[in-house]
Amino acid sequence: MISELSSHTALILSWLISAPLLFYTIKTINWAAFSHHSGVQHFFLGSLLVVSGFWFMRAGVRPGLDFHIIAATALTLLMGWRLALLNMAVVLVVMVFLGVIEPEAWALSFLLGAAIPVFAAYQFFLNVYQRMPHNPFIYILVAGFLNAGFTQVVYACSVSGWYWFEGIYTLEQIWRDYLRMLPLMMFPEGITNGMFIAGMVSFHPRWLSTFDEDSYFNY
Repeated sequence: MISELSSHTALILSWLISAPLLFYTIKTINWAAFSHHSGVQHFFLGSLLVVSGFWFMRAGVRPGLDFHIIAATALTLLMGWRLALLNMAVVLVVMVFLGVIEPEAWALSFLLGAAIPVFAAYQFFLNVYQRMPHNPFIYILVAGFLNAGFTQVVYACSVSGWYWFEGIYTLEQIWRDYLRMLPLMMFPEGITNGMFIAGMVSFHPRWLSTFDEDSYFNY
C-alpha cells in the first residue's frame, strides 16, 4: 500500500502541496455557473460514478504500480481543469472509503493520480488549440485520443519516478513489471476518452467547456 511504501516525510509533504492546490481550485471554480446549469451538475455526478468504477478496476504486479483508466483527459476537456481536478479529488475520497487507498495516502494519490494527469491533459489541449488547425477531427483525434494516451504515459512515469526516488523499487523492477506494459494501457485509455469526446462533439458539443463551436465548425 502507498502509505506503507512511502516515507512519513513524503506523505506530509504531499499534504502540504495538495491542500493549498485543492483550496485554490475550489475557490476559483465558477460556482454561480455550476449551480445555474443542471446539466453540468449531472455530468459532474455521473462522471464521479464512472471514473470511480474505472479507478476501482485496477491491475498491477507490484503494490502501487497499477494500471487503470484515468479518464483525466475526458474530464478536463468536458469540465475544464478546475472541475476535473475537484472531480478526481472526490473520486479519490471514494477510493478511500472503498479501501483502495489509505486515508493518509490520499494527498500523494491526488498529486500523482489527479493533479499531474489533469494539468498534463490541459497543457496538451492548449498546445493543440494554439498550434493546430481548429478542426473537429483534430480535436477528437489529437486533443482527445492522443492526449489520453499521452496522459497515461505522464501518469505512469510520475508514479514510477516517485517509487524510484523513494527507493521503493529499482529501475529494473519498474521497467520489468510496469513501464514495459505501458503501451497496453495507452490504447484503451485513448479509445475510452476518444470515444467519449467523439460522442460529445457529435451530439452535445455545447457541453464541452474546451470546444468552441464557432471556431471548430467554421474552419
